[in-house]
Amino acid sequence: MKLKFAIGMATILLGIVFSFPIKAVSAEVEGSVANPDMVLIPGGTFTRGSTEKDIQWVAEKFFSATLEWYRDETPAHEVDLKAYYIDRYEVTNVEFLKFREAVPGRDPKFMNNPRFNKLRHPIVGIAWQEAVDYCRWAEKRLPTEAEWERAARGTDDRIYPWGNEPPDPSRSNFGRCCFVMKGLVFNDVGNLKAGKTPNNIFDLAGNVAEWVFDWYDKNYYKVSPRKNPKGPEKGRYHIIRGGAWNSFPGYLRSSARYGYNDAKDFYGIGCRCAKSAEE
Repeated sequence: MKLKFAIGMATILLGIVFSFPIKAVSAEVEGSVANPDMVLIPGGTFTRGSTEKDIQWVAEKFFSATLEWYRDETPAHEVDLKAYYIDRYEVTNVEFLKFREAVPGRDPKFMNNPRFNKLRHPIVGIAWQEAVDYCRWAEKRLPTEAEWERAARGTDDRIYPWGNEPPDPSRSNFGRCCFVMKGLVFNDVGNLKAGKTPNNIFDLAGNVAEWVFDWYDKNYYKVSPRKNPKGPEKGRYHIIRGGAWNSFPGYLRSSARYGYNDAKDFYGIGCRCAKSAEE
């Protein structure tokens, strides 16, 4: 594995950052941290999904003939969540390599590709189960779809994680179609400060799309429970959120959702982890 030759002192330094213990806190202040690389999202209510008017606007703005693509975001509905932590950054190559050295297994498909394997690049080419396994090893878990959207959208119904301004290269790594970008495919995590959320969560739109816990069902929002929804009991695909380096702007919206084949080593999918605040 080529990445091992580069690990050296970078692993030691980054290991200090990522090894702080996580402790529950009582302060209900959004952005409070128990770990400097996790952000507390206090318990409460937010609006998830999109209205019919919202998706009509999206279809007209981005893809005029594809309104049905967005109906899985409807109806908009209120969700109550318990307090939780979510990673400030996407999981990086150096973090995943530490996991793989502790828990032997296959290397992600693109780990040895120099366009993808810089230490602070997000891990990519992992299937849903590998994301689950990594987060469990890190004593965390994948966020639920509702938790992910709450982190990106806030309680102020932001269209994008940073606000309502349209995506641009200062806010998000997106629209870099295909492999012609060579070494410019990814940004280091946390590189685009203009694209962070108000409570300093980075890269929720672009760079890599992110696995969440839930199975995908295009009709789930019609029957979703209000309190702490975790998705359908079964399904064919799991949910991916956030858009990637090669995504169109419409996929960067905080409410955008889609499913993908879990078994495919896709070059635009990584993850970040979460943890319940009471743990």
